[in-house]
Amino acid sequence: MLRHILIPLDGAKASESVLPTAVALARRAGASVTLLHVLETKAPGSVHGERHLVDQTEAEQYLQNLVATFPPDVPACWHVHAPVRHLADSLASHAEDFTADLILMCSHGHVRLRDRFVGNLGQRLASEQPAPVLLLKTPGAPQAAFPFRRLLAALDGQVEHEACLAPAAELARLCQAPLTLLGVVATMASLQNGQLASSTYLPGATAEILELQVRQLDEYLRRLAETLTAQDIQAETMVARGDPARQIISAAQARQADVIVLATHGHAGTAAFWAGSVAAKIIHHTDASVLLVPAPPSG
Repeated sequence: MLRHILIPLDGAKASESVLPTAVALARRAGASVTLLHVLETKAPGSVHGERHLVDQTEAEQYLQNLVATFPPDVPACWHVHAPVRHLADSLASHAEDFTADLILMCSHGHVRLRDRFVGNLGQRLASEQPAPVLLLKTPGAPQAAFPFRRLLAALDGQVEHEACLAPAAELARLCQAPLTLLGVVATMASLQNGQLASSTYLPGATAEILELQVRQLDEYLRRLAETLTAQDIQAETMVARGDPARQIISAAQARQADVIVLATHGHAGTAAFWAGSVAAKIIHHTDASVLLVPAPPSG
């Protein structure tokens, strides 16, 4: 259940663009909203040409003014934290202290470097605390369309990555939107380095293994979809072949998905296709919003 939404703000208009979506989402869920600004030590007065809050009194007044714009049926409060050196650590700590069910951030500023900073910050937050992080894209518009029209959740058959299902289902329920469950299986051409060596010596066996993975993943996704359908959530399944990041982005475009849902460990180096480096590619190259759901450790 979505009961509390945490919104980190830095004073820039881009970060404020999530507020209309936050209000609409909170209203549908019956959730409250907390606006948060964490002061940074030696922070610049502007970031890529946009205003950045560096003064305690100014930050408090800024958040108070924003809270005053919220409608009466959406409970909202604000908090300003004293200067810290490590922004991500402080935001993660606040998310746990406030028992946030969702962290909502804008990931599409006017400057591409800002996108990369916010995307990386979102991945850090997803790895350091339990709340999902919704990186909201606002391409060419003051706010993302809400309610979302369609969601796409990427899965690979690993139990720990099913952590993304509950948040995806809840968001689909609140938006009354269909949910696509997507699995990606490599082709011979898109195998990773470690797998590529064995495929060179045993190409026939490798091809058969990949085809078996397709069938197994298809059956797995169908079982999950049946469970979602029993919960009155419209779900469909899809198995794609090739490079994971490219196929996820392509499928989201083909399905006109507003949100891509990924379970993530928040760092590179895992075997899953949503390892940190692949999640970063998706965040930086898709026009869809991305919901990062912390995955529990494997094993």
